[in-house]
Amino acid sequence: MKKVMIIVAGSLLNLLSFGQDTIRVGHQFKDFGKLELGTKTDAIYNEFNGQIRGLAIKKRSTEKVMIDGKEYVRIVHEWVSPNTKWNGHFEYICELYTFKPVQHIRFTEALGKEAFRFEEMRILALDSVVNNQKAQFNLTLEEPTYNWEVDLETYSLLPMKAGYEAVMNFYHPGGSTPPKFYKLKVEGEDKVELPNGGFIDCWVIFTDYDGTQPTRFWYSKKQQNFIKMEATFNNVTIKKVRLF
Repeated sequence: MKKVMIIVAGSLLNLLSFGQDTIRVGHQFKDFGKLELGTKTDAIYNEFNGQIRGLAIKKRSTEKVMIDGKEYVRIVHEWVSPNTKWNGHFEYICELYTFKPVQHIRFTEALGKEAFRFEEMRILALDSVVNNQKAQFNLTLEEPTYNWEVDLETYSLLPMKAGYEAVMNFYHPGGSTPPKFYKLKVEGEDKVELPNGGFIDCWVIFTDYDGTQPTRFWYSKKQQNFIKMEATFNNVTIKKVRLF
């Protein structure tokens, strides 16, 4: 009887060790201190039949700010591309330690200004913004969601280690694809060559977005900073590469 009890306990321990984290909005990230502040620049482009297409440059800035006496995280993305109608920028405000969304204001030449505020169970138009093209937006949530437009910053807060798995609810503010839980897994390690000939040790995170787009992200092991991304969609390889 004692042997049976030991086997069962061991099986339960294995299940707990290899189970996946369900990270819900409001969760305080223990690795929040690894959030990279300051400004970074990425090159984004597609590869199809051996040719590079649609090169865009994106600048990402992250800082802590005080608003009405409370500290938040402010993330700004600015991008330029050959198709100027998609040039634009956004400003995102979220809570410290949790990355819980507060508001998001996006502008592109094609769509104009789109502004949102986040409540516990709703995403609404930010009515303080003039000429908001999403002035009628009102989405009721089944549960709160993270902001998909800051996925690179959000993933950097995960407790990366070999075999780690998590599921998180993401939504692109104003998008037609509803909020949904997606699985992320630290599938391995890799060395990425740097322009100076050196190498940086990285964790590799994989998600396939429910089979629609197999994607891998490389983060430095030391500080969990984003290094590069590769995805496949309709025989096109999509790449984001940090510029050093």
